[in-house]
Amino acid sequence: MSAAVPKLLVVGGNGFLGSAICKAAVSKGWQVSSMSSSGKPYTTPAGHTPTWSTKVHWSQADAFDSSTYTDLIKDQTSVVHTLGILLEDTGYKRSIREGDLLGLAGSLVRSTNLGGGGGNGNPLKGTEEKKRGYEGMNRDSAIKVLDTFLSSSSSSTTPTRIPKQFIYISAADAFRPLIPSRYIETKREAEIDIARRCQEYNQARSQYNVDEKVKPIFIRPGLMYHPHIRPLSTLPAFLIDLSSKLSLRTGIPNPFSSKSPLYGALESLRTFPLHVDHVAASVLKCIEESRASTNTSTGEEQVESGWGGARVVEVPVMREWAGLGVRKGGNALKQ
Repeated sequence: MSAAVPKLLVVGGNGFLGSAICKAAVSKGWQVSSMSSSGKPYTTPAGHTPTWSTKVHWSQADAFDSSTYTDLIKDQTSVVHTLGILLEDTGYKRSIREGDLLGLAGSLVRSTNLGGGGGNGNPLKGTEEKKRGYEGMNRDSAIKVLDTFLSSSSSSTTPTRIPKQFIYISAADAFRPLIPSRYIETKREAEIDIARRCQEYNQARSQYNVDEKVKPIFIRPGLMYHPHIRPLSTLPAFLIDLSSKLSLRTGIPNPFSSKSPLYGALESLRTFPLHVDHVAASVLKCIEESRASTNTSTGEEQVESGWGGARVVEVPVMREWAGLGVRKGGNALKQ
């Protein structure tokens, strides 16, 4: 296969967003691999195996144990980390897959102050609990995968001028106070650490006159939906889309402090939902532009100082890329 073809590793490639990324990359002719705790190929809710999945290399690996995927990651040109949890009560994912509204409500109650979950996570968690909680799934697993990627890249005997990419699926701050604040806090902590490590890595490479760099990219979607794969997401997406359009047309700014739960509550009603395929397409677009060294100063945030030149892609940009509107005052207004 041509060296010009991206070699993409999707961490969590058999999940909701991960599978959409794998499918989109396969359609472009990319060389695609997935690693997950089960290593099983993606199947539809009905249990079917789509044709595109036969073109993905599916591997079983533990994100926290680099020895399980060192050989897999060393030849990749791009890595996308899609692991993460919205709630620490792990039953919520099963409820979403099965369309169990009562089960989802129960997970919400158990994960928040309403159910004694503390809203910000349990400070007395043990090591294993932290690994499966917000700290582990949203932050530490990404850092571990990044460190392994950087280590394998630095030891490469055939560096190229084409930059590599580490894409972290973060989130818009649009879920508070329904979702514990520790969710978005661990997402932002991961962004800061990823950007810092990439910056240090790239600076070290420059000192040795090695052109190959690793570009950190942060994707910040709000609610992601799919009417067939996740039918439970359709009604909330429809209602939030209506409220977001109303908010956009009124142009009233959020008057609350960013630390306030009321800020998050208002943002949840003005952050447009995105079809999961649109988010997947945005990930691939970022990779393509980075590999082509495209000028990316198109409105999305370019975090340079102290952030390793990270690229941050927010919902309005992804909506514009999907043809859902043009940005106006920081948001994408439907044409």
